[in-house]
Amino acid sequence: MFLRCNHLRSRKRQRGLTLLELMIAMTIMVMIVGALGVMANGIQQSYEYTEGHGTATQHARVALERIGRTVREATADEKFPGAIVISESIGPWRFPDVLVVWRPDGDPADPNGLPQFNELVIYCTDYQFPNRLIELTIPSDTRTVPKVDEQSQWRSEIETIRQSGAGVSITLTKLLRSCSVTDPADNTKLRGAVRFQIRMRPSLAEWDDYNAGTLNWNAMSWAQGLYASQIGLRQVWVGAELQLVPKPAMAGNEESVYKPIVFFGSEAIYYMMVALQ
Repeated sequence: MFLRCNHLRSRKRQRGLTLLELMIAMTIMVMIVGALGVMANGIQQSYEYTEGHGTATQHARVALERIGRTVREATADEKFPGAIVISESIGPWRFPDVLVVWRPDGDPADPNGLPQFNELVIYCTDYQFPNRLIELTIPSDTRTVPKVDEQSQWRSEIETIRQSGAGVSITLTKLLRSCSVTDPADNTKLRGAVRFQIRMRPSLAEWDDYNAGTLNWNAMSWAQGLYASQIGLRQVWVGAELQLVPKPAMAGNEESVYKPIVFFGSEAIYYMMVALQ
């Protein structure tokens, strides 16, 4: 009987858990729940990034295709090469972030001269929202544009148009990366991360040298080497670089938590140049 009672008491003691065992079990449960939370957060962030990456890619595809189509449809002559890039220098930095394309709706007002402002399509950032890339036209402005090499006048004209809001604006994307830039006078402002580039064959300098009589017609860098004694093929290559963020920054914060994605696009204009008589 005594042995039986001891055996029952021993089995009764084995049914419960000690405080130490409970604490260990709770610790393990907390670790498992924490690991599951971290995993769920990682999956959510991965999903948001993938979704944002897809959206940014779609924005870039549409914007670059629209720019490329405008360039392909451009008008060009010896005084205006179809497209030019307007840049601004701030301290040691240069920002070639404005593309101007001569693309009239119908026949150009002066097919052998300079275009009018209402025949231009301008690609630049929005003046108030630098994270937006816009397409800008000025249908009511019939003034003749400055010469190609008058960059300061071009910058002044474009800045006036952007600030006035007089043109017709189409937003191509709101996902441009924006960065703060400080000029020598300690004025800080945001700029959208977009860059345009133009290469011409023959270049403007070569054409000027030819007109001045210091460069022979045959010595110019004709596109694909196509030229004759009185006519030659010029190529105007236009490149665009966009930095888009998968998810825009929160209001009041200029930096996105996601790294920007860089997209490139290019198109070319071809037209014939005629030798001087």
